[in-house]
Amino acid sequence: MTQPSYAPPPPPAPPPSALPGWARAIGLGCGALLLLGVVAGSVFFVFMKKATAGPEKTVKEFLAAAGRGDFSAAYDYFSSDLKTVQSLEQFTAEAAAHQRFFQVQETTFNNRSIDLQRAELSGSVTLTDGSVKPASFKLTKERGEWKLTSYQLGSG
Repeated sequence: MTQPSYAPPPPPAPPPSALPGWARAIGLGCGALLLLGVVAGSVFFVFMKKATAGPEKTVKEFLAAAGRGDFSAAYDYFSSDLKTVQSLEQFTAEAAAHQRFFQVQETTFNNRSIDLQRAELSGSVTLTDGSVKPASFKLTKERGEWKLTSYQLGSG
């Protein structure tokens, strides 16, 4: 013999909204626009980070090479135009004289500009002694690789 089963009664229906239909539509529209803005902003941020990943990698590798005193390797990140302006000997002498500016712990680039052939990164570098210095780098693409066309570390 089977026992009859009983289900609990359904919950009561929610009370009708006190807002008129047009107000609910405006609220939903504003919420949708806000969500769309957040998604678009996130996509733009990710795109800019990926687009500047190549130039940023070049800058970090340049700073790391110069920071460990491998000025020849750092010089390899120079564009052909920059190499005509500053020889390896000049770069080595300047970099060795200001070695602490290449002892970089962290880079922060607040301003980024990039197109297919040129990039510009500017912001600051945090040195291993904890001091923060302004920094800017301009790069160009040569034979598929990002190369420095100019750089500025510190205020002068």
